[in-house]
Amino acid sequence: MQTQLNTPVLEQLIDSLQSSYSVEEACTTIEPLVQQLFPDEIGAIFVMNSSKNLLEAIATWGSIPLTSDSVFSPHECLALRRGQANLVDDTQYCLNCQHIRANSPAVETFCVPMIAHGDTVGLLSVSSLQRGRIAQTRQLAERVAKHIGLALANLKLRETLKTQTFRDPLTKLYNRRYLEECFEREIRKSQRQPKPIGVILLEIDEMEQLNQRFGKSVADLLLREIGLLLPSQVRASDIACRYGGQQFLLLLPEAALAVTQRRAEQLRQSIQQLSLDYRGQSLGSLTISAGIASFAEHGKTAKEVLQAAHIALNLAITGGRDRIVTAS
Repeated sequence: MQTQLNTPVLEQLIDSLQSSYSVEEACTTIEPLVQQLFPDEIGAIFVMNSSKNLLEAIATWGSIPLTSDSVFSPHECLALRRGQANLVDDTQYCLNCQHIRANSPAVETFCVPMIAHGDTVGLLSVSSLQRGRIAQTRQLAERVAKHIGLALANLKLRETLKTQTFRDPLTKLYNRRYLEECFEREIRKSQRQPKPIGVILLEIDEMEQLNQRFGKSVADLLLREIGLLLPSQVRASDIACRYGGQQFLLLLPEAALAVTQRRAEQLRQSIQQLSLDYRGQSLGSLTISAGIASFAEHGKTAKEVLQAAHIALNLAITGGRDRIVTAS
C-alpha cells in the first residue's frame, strides 16, 4: 500500500534525478521528495567520498534529529560490511550499526547500500519510532536506494569524463579548450560590468638544451612540476592551464595590468627557486619567459588579447629570455 500511494512521488524523484546536471543539483532535489516518500520515518541519504573511507549525509528528514551520525566510516554500517540491506527490528536487543547513535529513540532501523555498476555509491538509512513500520516501507526504500544510487553514479561518471575532457593528462591543469571557453565567458561578464582580465603566457626556457643534456623524458618532469606549482600561485578565481608544448597560460579575472605584472614577476621568481633533480643530477636554476596582455587594453576579443600575449612572449624570448614583457 505504501509503495502504491507514493508511486507518483517516486516517479517525480526519478525524473528529477535523470534531469539533474550535476551531483550537487541532484542533492538539492532528493531531500524534499524523499521526505514525502517516508513522511513518518527519520532518515538520511549518505554519499561515499572519493577516497571510499567516509560517508556523509547529503539529505536528512524526520520529526526528530537524525538518529545516525552524519559522517561515518563504511565499516560502521552492517549493511555496507555485508553488501546487502540490513534490518534491525529491535534496537534494544539486536546488533545495531555503529553509526546509529546509542541514545537514539528509534526502535527499528533499515540500511540499504546504494550500489551501481558494481560500486558502492552511498547508503539509504531509515529509522522508525513505531515497531513494524519499516515492514511497510521496506520495498519502497530498496527501490529508492536503487534509483538514487544509479543516478548519482551516472552523474559522477559524467563529471569525471567532463574533467578528463578539460584537463591535460600530464600536468593535471586545465587544457587550452577549457581556457578558451572560460576566456569567452569572462569577456561576456566584463562587457556587462567592465573589469580587466589579465593574461600571462609563459614558456619554460632552454627546454631543448635540457632535453639534449638529460634526455627527452626530463621535459615531462618539468611540465609536471610547473603543473603542481601554478595552482599554488593563483587565486581560486584564476585559471591555470597548459596552453601547449612547454607553454602555460594564466587567466586572471578582474586583475588590473599592474597586478598581472606583479603576479608574473612573483611567478618567475618562484620557478627560479625550484630545486629539481633528475636521476640524481641537479637541473640547475629553471627560468621562464612570459608575455603579458590585458583585456580590453590590448584587445577587444579573446583572440586579440591572446595574440598580444604571444607577441609579448616572443619579444621576451628574442630579448634574451628569463624576462617578462608586457604587450604594447
